[in-house]
Amino acid sequence: MVSINERLKEAVRDIIEKPLHSEGCELADLSVSQYKKGSTVRLFVYCENGVTLGKCASLSSLIGAVIDGTDLFVNGYTLEISSPGLDRPLSKVVDFKYRIGETVKIDFAKKNRPAVRAKIMSVSNSKIVFENESGAFTEELTNIEKAKIVY
Repeated sequence: MVSINERLKEAVRDIIEKPLHSEGCELADLSVSQYKKGSTVRLFVYCENGVTLGKCASLSSLIGAVIDGTDLFVNGYTLEISSPGLDRPLSKVVDFKYRIGETVKIDFAKKNRPAVRAKIMSVSNSKIVFENESGAFTEELTNIEKAKIVY
């Protein structure tokens, strides 16, 4: 059974993805927190030319207008838009796509397989190509439990 909050998140996702794409951005993650006096909608986005304060402001106006055109938040809402941040674990294809060229520590889903550090070389569908001192290797996203940027 899908919770009311999950249905609300899906409804928000459905109405904001096209406007985000029109601005050269992709949704990394979305959360909706409900309170007595309203809700907070948090969007974490990746953008082709990076996520700047100016970009967040313009997206806030655009997405706010889209949400305002619905009856999803009758008690009001606060909209927060930001980049996913450097410490956020990479878990979706889009996370890896916007981190090509960076080195990550990869923890695999199979516990008997040791973690490795590797550079993200390319991403396609559900496959990520990495390279480390042992050479290039390809992993299905389902084989990766989590990956974090190495500074």
